[in-house]
Amino acid sequence: MTEQDWQCCTDPTPLLVFLRGWASKRKLRLFAVACCRRVWGRMTDGRSRQAVEVAEQFADGSAGEAGRLFSSKAAWAAWVTPAGAAAREAVEGDAWASASGASRYASWAARGVARAEELHAQAELARDIFGNLFCPVTVYPAWLEWHGGLLASMARRMYDSRDFSDLPVLADALEEAGCQDQDILGHCRSGGEHVRGCWVIDLLLGKS
Repeated sequence: MTEQDWQCCTDPTPLLVFLRGWASKRKLRLFAVACCRRVWGRMTDGRSRQAVEVAEQFADGSAGEAGRLFSSKAAWAAWVTPAGAAAREAVEGDAWASASGASRYASWAARGVARAEELHAQAELARDIFGNLFCPVTVYPAWLEWHGGLLASMARRMYDSRDFSDLPVLADALEEAGCQDQDILGHCRSGGEHVRGCWVIDLLLGKS
């Protein structure tokens, strides 16, 4: 895969194939969760929603293997729709398979939206989480020290709340702190959907 392929692909499947073997389990799991949250309204069984919540907690280390297994069994019992199947996949054991399966079932569950359109949205989610793999970026300590760690505090608030509407404000603060990286600033100002695992937020929080 070339950089142009990565940036322009409108289907998450080849992106996930490219990521296999080196992407972090956490980010793969968060991609699965993000796919599920796109069809959240179609998860009519609370056990399915709980499975997605546990998958997210498991990705960040706040839920253990026992909780994942319990939620997995409950999600299997609740599986009656493609959205339920996506939730089931999100909490399954293998992170790459979880990401791939959740993507597939969520795209089937997104009735009322052309499947190609949903897959395109998922590909954008993958780029939001993994960034441009062909152009790695660096966060400098001076940015993190600026105004007593304000940038990391802003990133943490967005991460915890899942509200990324202040990303353009974060871009302004980054510029004031000395950041001139157009990939970072452009991503913050790009609009579109951002989710937990967003590569800029992760950089500021030291997550991988």
